[in-house]
Amino acid sequence: MRIIVNGQQAFGKACLEAMLDRGDDVVAVYCAPDKEGKPVDPIKEFALEKGLNLIQPPNYTDAEVLDEMRALNADLMVMAFMIIFVPEEARDIPTNGSICFHPSLLPKHRGPSSINWPIMAGATKTGLSIFWPDDGMDEGDILLQKEIDIGPDDTLGTVDFEKVFPLGVEVVLEAVDLVTAVEPPPDARGRRPRATTSPREAMVAEARIMRRREPHATRAGPDRSTSRPTMSAPPAAPAPPAPATTLVTT
Repeated sequence: MRIIVNGQQAFGKACLEAMLDRGDDVVAVYCAPDKEGKPVDPIKEFALEKGLNLIQPPNYTDAEVLDEMRALNADLMVMAFMIIFVPEEARDIPTNGSICFHPSLLPKHRGPSSINWPIMAGATKTGLSIFWPDDGMDEGDILLQKEIDIGPDDTLGTVDFEKVFPLGVEVVLEAVDLVTAVEPPPDARGRRPRATTSPREAMVAEARIMRRREPHATRAGPDRSTSRPTMSAPPAAPAPPAPATTLVTT
């Protein structure tokens, strides 16, 4: 799968590094333009170090910017910690659209202070989401969510850097795998057939089903093994005269 990574700062760099370490095909890295007097963004430094195609557009509306993105023939854009708004026309350029990371259990706590609010409110849980963004503020269909415990001694720093950050990188990779699993395989000429149901449509439908079964532990995709009960050992034989018990999995 040909992937665009669009992000910034340490989290964006960590996601990019993790994707490269496992062999993902990153065709371009997008990040915000440089600011005079500010340090170079870590994701930019890392992309240049790895010899990747680095692009820093001032916006995602100019025709030249959109044409350059189309020329990449990307299958997916991964948005890891964004500050520049990416409109629908740009988000939909990759074959499978764009997925975005957000550090809260959406639809709760949209916006830039989403890690702060649960702590300030005395909540015992927060989480993170991967979603298909639309033009609203952190709005769109949920692809994947994970819960995170907030302990009595946790601070913004511990929740962010010790819990959200490392789990977030893992979940970004998991989300990419989910999209890859649903995408139709290429033919002998490298062309991908157009399915009647897109990966986004199929995965959103699956996610909605799983949220009804198990809120905030959502995982979309064709592999439903995590939602089924498992047994580490076979059940003991029933003592007569009691009837045998049948375990039914759904």
